Amino acid sequence: MNNSLYVSLEELRGRMVDTALLRNTLQDRDVLYLSQQLDTLIVQALTEQHRSRCHSKPTSEED
Repeated sequence: MNNSLYVSLEELRGRMVDTALLRNTLQDRDVLYLSQQLDTLIVQALTEQHRSRCHSKPTSEED
């Protein structure tokens, strides 16, 4: 995962947690919106991680 994506994930996670604590619920519209945005970034990070692992493994044809 690149550093800027990691920073974005952590910033968004912090905003979501702060908002949930401020509103005293996880069901607030803003908390849910931030959670959905965080989900999108997590999927992006996992996709990048998967791609980098697939490209770094030698195939049987290369052996």
